[in-house]
Amino acid sequence: MARAPIAEVLTAAFGTKPHATSFQKYYAGDWRLEPGMGGYSTDLNPNAPYSGELQVAYSDYLKRYVMIIGEGVLFAYAESPDGLHWTSPVLLYQFSGQPNTYVMPVGKGEDPRILGKDFYLFYTYGGSSGWPSNYVGRLTVSCQ
Repeated sequence: MARAPIAEVLTAAFGTKPHATSFQKYYAGDWRLEPGMGGYSTDLNPNAPYSGELQVAYSDYLKRYVMIIGEGVLFAYAESPDGLHWTSPVLLYQFSGQPNTYVMPVGKGEDPRILGKDFYLFYTYGGSSGWPSNYVGRLTVSCQ
């Protein structure tokens, strides 16, 4: 988890000399002065039963952040009201056979970055002969 003032980010990105802006990492329960590049950071869900590639999006329906975890042969789901405190992930789907490689939550509304009551998980799935036989799949997730 990292943060920087939005005004600094926009000025750095779109100012007269575009460049990256500095940011701090979340570390040991606080936004200490740990640099974003090379500084220490803290696992936001250290007791989670699943870990791996993390994708986070905001759910306008739940009014929470949603984390989708891709861990080789499975997808897991966690949520957070603030992006810092997460529920324990629950298993969404487990494959048999070759592992998936990437997973991405995609909203069905006008802005695909914002999730609603229903959203998609797009993923790549590995074939037995490597990348040439991979394909992109889609699962639909419905919130209750």
